[in-house]
Amino acid sequence: MTSRLSISLGNLAANYQLLRKHNNGPVAAVVKADGYGLGSVAVARRLLREGCDRFFVATPEEGTDLRSGLDAVDARQVKIYVLSGVYSEVLPLFTSHNLTPVLNSTEQIQTWSPLQRPAALHFDSGMHRLGLPLQPADYIGLPFDVELFVSHFANADERKHPSIREQQERALSCYSMLHEHYPEMQFSLSNSAGVLHDLDVPQLARAGIALYGGNPFVDEDNPLLPVARLQAKVLQVRTLPPGTSIGYGASYTTSEETEVATLGVGYADGVPRLLSGRGNVWFASGQAPMVGRISMDLITVDVSGLSVSAGEWAEIFGPNISIDEVASQAQTISYEILTGLGRRSERVYLEGMLT
Repeated sequence: MTSRLSISLGNLAANYQLLRKHNNGPVAAVVKADGYGLGSVAVARRLLREGCDRFFVATPEEGTDLRSGLDAVDARQVKIYVLSGVYSEVLPLFTSHNLTPVLNSTEQIQTWSPLQRPAALHFDSGMHRLGLPLQPADYIGLPFDVELFVSHFANADERKHPSIREQQERALSCYSMLHEHYPEMQFSLSNSAGVLHDLDVPQLARAGIALYGGNPFVDEDNPLLPVARLQAKVLQVRTLPPGTSIGYGASYTTSEETEVATLGVGYADGVPRLLSGRGNVWFASGQAPMVGRISMDLITVDVSGLSVSAGEWAEIFGPNISIDEVASQAQTISYEILTGLGRRSERVYLEGMLT
């Protein structure tokens, strides 16, 4: 392997426990997109040891993969909610793998009602994406148990955004009316950033990016530990004279004698092409800028003045170059970096910290 992805399950667990301390109630884990690219089954198994027994996925197919990947004993303890809801052709997946839909529309409620199995209801309190209107009278007397009242913050990553309070008040008003008819129903509003607001509201929180070490805030320091580190092996180091172009399109030309290292990783492994000429990598001897275009399998970096040799490992992101720094340089967010990771990199799961 010329690239490897190290995943610290110990740091994942530490992040989960930090979030639990901030929430007034239990914390569920969002493991959609294969655990944000890090492996939903491995993530769920580790979080089960921390007391997490409720997980959210995006699709019923993700739910069946998670249920099938858990040990038989663990699987019986676990509740798996499907955020996209239900439609007729996937009903067999819900029944055969004991999945619970988060119902987003009256059509989905109609599809689910004949089964008379528990479900969650998703209400639109201000995201205007998916969700039911906040009209509690329309959802009284449903022929199934409602386990969760789900809504979602639109701007929780900005601590002082006025919509946070507005959404909370609208959602709680609807919830309180419905709770009279569904006394076992739990409230669930906070995502990762919402949890860290320390809202004094009893609820089941749904933690996503914070579990995986990404910063849930746009303008604050990250309180979470890094969970993933992507590294690439140095395939070659050579000295190039002034006036030498590097890579596709000759987008970079050396202005002086330059020592260049070629690393065995590229956009097929999840390194965004937008990092070309912008990103950096980290070696034990120091940080080096990317030069030339990132290609499918290779990147080139200027290691002049550093001590770098073939066979050495370089960090693309991890404890020394944060996932959020990489995302910012690539004009995106950490979610996209993680979920865009390729499958070629060797995956190594660690109990210890990333060093």
